[in-house]
Amino acid sequence: MKQFEGKVKDEVLGDIEKGYEQGFVYLPQLISVNPTALEVVEQYQYARSRGWLTKNDEANFNNRWLQFTGKFLGAFETTRKVMTNLYGVKNAHIYANWIKHGHQYGRHNDDMDVIILQMWNSVSYCVESVHGEKKHTSYTLQPGDAIYIRAGTWHTPIIYGERATMSFSWR
Repeated sequence: MKQFEGKVKDEVLGDIEKGYEQGFVYLPQLISVNPTALEVVEQYQYARSRGWLTKNDEANFNNRWLQFTGKFLGAFETTRKVMTNLYGVKNAHIYANWIKHGHQYGRHNDDMDVIILQMWNSVSYCVESVHGEKKHTSYTLQPGDAIYIRAGTWHTPIIYGERATMSFSWR
């Protein structure tokens, strides 16, 4: 069964369906987002003060932070609400870096379907599908751009500098 089945509104279902068959689909300007650097720092401080950061590397190490639990502020909360309303997603996470070539998960695949939405600055993803025509390509995501990635599809984030990315899933 498709993880998004019965959860995505009809007006946005087509692209996700196409992505499911192929293993991924690029969704340029999926929604309008572009938080300021201050909003990103406020989200970081808010999550940090409540113990919600899953990873918070020391300065001069990997300079990344991840938020897998807790609540969101400002543009992050607005984005979560829009994605929940349109796509019926259940979970939202933040992946962020403070430096160029900061740490990331490397080449990996997930056991769940995800929509990765770029919030602040840019990041690229190389995707290698094991589904459909088994295509391999890459995309550079700007704020508001997204990529749907089906479970089992290999993907590699490429970090250029400071960035904040939200990842959404149905389970």
